Order: sequence, then structure tokens, then C-alpha cells
Amino acid sequence: MGFAENLRDELEYQGMQVKELAEKTGLSINTLNKYRPGSTVIPTIDNAHKIARALNVSLDYLAEGLPSGSRKLHLEKEIALFQKYRRLIAKLELLSEDIRAPIIEMIERLP
Repeated sequence: MGFAENLRDELEYQGMQVKELAEKTGLSINTLNKYRPGSTVIPTIDNAHKIARALNVSLDYLAEGLPSGSRKLHLEKEIALFQKYRRLIAKLELLSEDIRAPIIEMIERLP
């Protein structure tokens, strides 16, 4: 896959709309749409760098994609972390309100 397909897949993976990417990169929606599948326009290195930085991925990833299985491994790690948080929330819910409330307040204050 090329840049356009990798960009499309990453936007979908992150649940990000082109409008949001435009805001993060400072590029126009029209410019970003030129880099989507079906178009033959290739971004300048400067624009590709802005897109990669906004998506928190490497230029290599956008240009060449991930090696086979890398996305699966990433998803497995996210699922394991999600399950860990669910267990913590379940334990938190078992606490009495007078103990739980200050803990929740402390967590909500975190950056």
C-alpha cells in the first residue's frame, strides 16, 4: 500500500476526520483530500511530515505501512491495557462512596 491508503487506514484507526487532521496540521481539507485514495498526488516532504506528526506516526509508516502483524500486536496491547483498566474500575466500584469519591476526584485532576 502507498501513502494514500496508509493515510486512510490511519485516520480510520484513530477515528479521526480529515477536518480534525487539517486543524492539527494547518493544511487545508482540499490539500489533504488530494492525498486520499484515488488521487495520484503525492505530498511534499514538508506536508507528509506535518501529517505524520499530527497522527503520531513515522514518515516510514505513512509511506510504506507497517510490517505484517505489527498492527495486530499493537491492538493486542491496547486490548490488554483496556482489560486492566476495566478490572481496576470494577475494584473501584466495590469501594464505599466515601472512599471512592476522593480517589475519583484525584484521578480527574490528573493532566
